[in-house]
Amino acid sequence: MSSGDDASLTLPDGRIVEIFDGGDPSGPPIIHQPGTPNTRIMGRLWHPAAVAAGVRLISVNRPGYGGSTPVVGRPSLSAAGRDIAALATLLNLEEYAVVGASGGGPFSVATAAVDPQRVRAVGVIAGAGPWRELADPSVEPEERACLARLDDGDLVGARAGMRHLVENVWQAGLRREPDDSARLDAWLGDDPRAGDEAYRALMAEAMRAVLEGTEGAVYDGLAHGGGWDFDLGAVRAPTLLWYGDADEACPVAYGRWYADGIPTAELVIFPGEDHLTIGDTHRSDMLAALVTAWR
Repeated sequence: MSSGDDASLTLPDGRIVEIFDGGDPSGPPIIHQPGTPNTRIMGRLWHPAAVAAGVRLISVNRPGYGGSTPVVGRPSLSAAGRDIAALATLLNLEEYAVVGASGGGPFSVATAAVDPQRVRAVGVIAGAGPWRELADPSVEPEERACLARLDDGDLVGARAGMRHLVENVWQAGLRREPDDSARLDAWLGDDPRAGDEAYRALMAEAMRAVLEGTEGAVYDGLAHGGGWDFDLGAVRAPTLLWYGDADEACPVAYGRWYADGIPTAELVIFPGEDHLTIGDTHRSDMLAALVTAWR
C-alpha cells in the first residue's frame, strides 16, 4: 500500500489548500486537523494507524501553513469549517468524518456544525476550547490584550500583535538555538520518541514548516480566541471527545464544555494521560471508534 501523497487543491475562491492523502484509499474518509502550530506532515505520523484501521486519512494545512493561502480577512472557526466542506466537495466525498487534535479540535467541530448533512462522525483529541471564557482571567494577558483589539474591530492590530507573540514570545526559544539540531531537541522536549531517527526527521520537517511561516499560527490564534461563531447544537454527528486528566494544556474542562453543548457527544477521560500521550498512543483505536460511530 502507498505511503500516502501530498497534494494541492484550489478552493472555489482561488485559495490553495495543501493536504496529505494517506491511509487506505478505499476506506471511509476522515479529514484530520493537526494541532497548533502544525501541518499536514502530521498525517504521515497517523498514516500507519489509518492503514490499520482501514480508513482514508486526509490531513490538511490550514490557511497560512506551508503553501495553503493565508486568509486576508478575519479568521473564524465557521469559515474554516466551510473551507473543509469545500475541500470535501473537491475530493468528491459524499460523506466523511472529521478528527482534530489539540488546536485542530475546534476546526473539526466547526466543520461538523456547518456541514451536518455529510459529516458522519467527529473526533476531538485533547481539543482546545474557549479558553478566554474558561481559563482564569490572569492567564495569557498579552494574548488577551491582542484579542481585545480583534473584539474592537482592529484586525490589523490584532494580527500584528498575534504575529509578535508567535515570533518573539512563543517561538523565541527555538529561534535562539544555534542550529537545527538544537532547535529540534528544544521542539521535542521530553518526547519519548526523540531518539528515533525517522521520527526526528519527520518532526524536523514539521518544525521547519512552522518556523518558516508564522501566518498559520497567527490564523489559529485569532480563530480560537476571536469567539466561537457557530452553534455546538448544530452538530448532529456522533462526537467522541478524548481527554487526559493530566493534561494541563487542554484540560478536561474543555471536554466537558463540548459535551454540554453537543447533544450527540460522549466524553472519554484517560486517567494519568497528558497532552502528548493522549494523542500519540491511541490513534488506531480512535480511528476505529470513529468508523464504528459512523455506522
